[in-house]
Amino acid sequence: MSLEELNLWGNVFNSYILSSLGTLSNLKSLSLYDGYAMEGSIGLPALKNLEKLDLGCGYENVNLQLQSLDIFPSLKTLSLENFSLKGTIIIQRWQNLTNLKELTLRVSSCTSNVIQDIGTLTSLEDLVIDGCDVDDNLNLHGFCELRKLQTLAIINSYWNTSLPECFSELTSLKYLDISYNNFSGNISMFKNLTLLEYLDISSNSFFGDIYMLKILKSLEYLDLSSNKFSGDISHFMNLTSLRGLWLSNNNIEIPSSLAPLFNLSKLQKLYADNNMIYNAETEMHSVDTPTFHLRSISLSCCGDGGSFPQSLNHQHDLRDVDLSNINFKGDQFPNWLLENNKKLEALYLVNSSLSGHFHLPSTSRRGLSRLDVSSNSLDGNIPNEIGAKLPSLLVLNMSNNFFGGGIPISIGDMISLQILDFSNNKLSGGISRHLPMGLLIFDVSNNQLFGDIPSSMENMSLLALDLSNNTLFGGIPRWMGKMSGLEVLLMANNHFEGPIPVEFCKLNYTLKFLDLSANNISESLPSCFSFSRLTHVYLSRNKLKGAITSFFNSNYLVTLDLSNNHLTGNIPNWIGTLSTLVYLLLDNNHFEGGIPVQLCKLNRLRLIDVSNNNLSGTIPPCLMNTISNVSSRANYDDSGYDGSIGYFSVDVPIKFTMKSISYFYKATVLTYLSGIDLSCNKLTGEIPHQFQYLRDIIVLNFSHNSLIGPIPPALADLSQIESLDLSHNNLSGNIPSRLLGLHFLSFFSVAYNNLSGTTPRRTGQFATFEESSYVGNPFLCGEPLPKNCSTNGSSSSMSKNTTDKGFIDMKVFYASFVGSYIVMPLCIAMVLYINPHWRQAWFYHVEAATMSCYYFVLDHILPKRFR
Repeated sequence: MSLEELNLWGNVFNSYILSSLGTLSNLKSLSLYDGYAMEGSIGLPALKNLEKLDLGCGYENVNLQLQSLDIFPSLKTLSLENFSLKGTIIIQRWQNLTNLKELTLRVSSCTSNVIQDIGTLTSLEDLVIDGCDVDDNLNLHGFCELRKLQTLAIINSYWNTSLPECFSELTSLKYLDISYNNFSGNISMFKNLTLLEYLDISSNSFFGDIYMLKILKSLEYLDLSSNKFSGDISHFMNLTSLRGLWLSNNNIEIPSSLAPLFNLSKLQKLYADNNMIYNAETEMHSVDTPTFHLRSISLSCCGDGGSFPQSLNHQHDLRDVDLSNINFKGDQFPNWLLENNKKLEALYLVNSSLSGHFHLPSTSRRGLSRLDVSSNSLDGNIPNEIGAKLPSLLVLNMSNNFFGGGIPISIGDMISLQILDFSNNKLSGGISRHLPMGLLIFDVSNNQLFGDIPSSMENMSLLALDLSNNTLFGGIPRWMGKMSGLEVLLMANNHFEGPIPVEFCKLNYTLKFLDLSANNISESLPSCFSFSRLTHVYLSRNKLKGAITSFFNSNYLVTLDLSNNHLTGNIPNWIGTLSTLVYLLLDNNHFEGGIPVQLCKLNRLRLIDVSNNNLSGTIPPCLMNTISNVSSRANYDDSGYDGSIGYFSVDVPIKFTMKSISYFYKATVLTYLSGIDLSCNKLTGEIPHQFQYLRDIIVLNFSHNSLIGPIPPALADLSQIESLDLSHNNLSGNIPSRLLGLHFLSFFSVAYNNLSGTTPRRTGQFATFEESSYVGNPFLCGEPLPKNCSTNGSSSSMSKNTTDKGFIDMKVFYASFVGSYIVMPLCIAMVLYINPHWRQAWFYHVEAATMSCYYFVLDHILPKRFR
């Protein structure tokens, strides 16, 4: 047959079908892909005229007999995708493919031999290796023989090796991409590759100064991002062919004015985030105004940028601008950026120290989809016509400024708006009745808004709603239960009242984060309040009452904060089924009964606070094995909505008492905090003696209970503890001297107990504790207490020899007391037996005393009728 080109992509075939291709003797191009029936080794017939072969398989476990490729002596282009080039395959005859000019390997795995022997294909001009994991150490010196290479791409392979110096001999290269490989070393081998037009060495571990690249004057695209390069960007001032420059995530010095790049007339894209931005306003340069016409610029990082770069005032074709996190000395907002660039699509000026009013362009900017000016010092009102001038916005973030006035009604005209963040400003008035129906995230927290929640929000498809820290009032709308996609609901610190609507139970399969704390919410929790995806619940500082009947099916719950309410009953046993629980706060309620031993099943707990309740019974010893030593940072990874557009983070503080002071801790601190607070209850019994599993605990508070017994010496095992409060109990014995080894202890109190003996030596952390730590123990002496343990200027032998049981050995005391009462009657009897005169006097006085008592009772106590 005379067929020269055959494309069988997307068909089903097997080895039998492949063998029948041998009849196509004139075939020059063959493409086989998605061979769903290919299994095992693949054999191909001899096709001596074949010049192009494309092989791809949907199964990665198919082995390819590479040695059979020798039967294609005319092959010029070879592409292999989704094969496994490892195992028992023997590569012997790569070198026989003497005409091969283009080789593409997009395979899942291969051996080092497969890669190293590519160096025998000396006719290669284009080589692409993508995603090829190698099981051995690689020696890439063989690649230096590929002197005809014009295109070399080794990407996404993570070979973790160094490039040999002989790479400098590949002087024909025009396109070099070795990104995402963990290559290391310096880049001196590139200085001879003067024909390079495209160089991408991003996401490796290269280091050194970038000055050696200044001679590559043919470069049009240069990507050095995510390495360890240093030097000044002025080394690139003569690379006049550059169109795109990527330098992000290095230590390169870049002036905010961009003056060294002014003569790069072809430059269109500049990405240099996370480098060293500095103010160079006093530097002189040969070109005063830029010749480039940028479309994209991103310098987001840090440092002092001086004045806002006026070089951008000459740009009229910008699409994307990100100059976030640079200190621009409180400059006025650059309104001219919006005015000059009619094609602008995204503008990010986050945390750029900008001030003044925010002004809109004179005409509408329908291309602008993202605007973020958050975390600045902008003030005044948000312009009323913002919806008309910026109608196509998807994201609008003006949070963390000083904007006042109301929410502009024209916001409702932004029909494409999905993320709206006005939080942390000084906005007043009510929530606008005219909001975009397509909103996914709406955040107006930390303002001065008042009024109720408008019913116009009922039909919105919100994923996250944050109204917290305002002065909103009224009941929680029942229609919120219809927001079937709602994942995050934050309404804390307002004046909402009434019960939680039972309609909220309809959010069972979506709601992840709920914060209604610090309101006036009353009644009991709905019994159906059990959300299968809920991770964090904050209902503290309300007026909730009744027993806990909710959350028993919330198997992903991380935080449960029901503190400061009027809840009653027992702590439910089913709480032990919440296997992912990390923070449990039930303090300041009216719970009764004992501490359920089921809490011991929660091996991820970091904080337990059940203080200020009416709990009784003993402390379960297994509770000391509960607190996790693993940081809970991972438990907050799911604390926000991470959708296709933007990110909504949540960081709700938790109130916890540490060092006798109550603080609000946010997630960044909570991940390092662990503690147990059982204070202000009616607990009895002794403190458990096993603490080996609490070595990393920070806070332990058992104060204001009725605990007895000694202070366990094992408390000295709590090597990381900072706050230990055992005050206001009935503890006895000595203070264990082993506690002196607690080097991080900054608060310690054993006040108002029955402790005896001497106070610990004033050394280390214990030198910082004053009298208040020990007061209220009448048998305790020593500094810093006013009671001295010494007598006549010298220490009493008793104080030296006391043990952890105190001055009085109670067992000895009881034995001596009983013995005295036995010995005394025996002694009297013995004396009377020996001396008859004393015996006669004894009985005489006993008889006289008896008769006196008899007549006294007869004359003065008994009534006359009984005489």
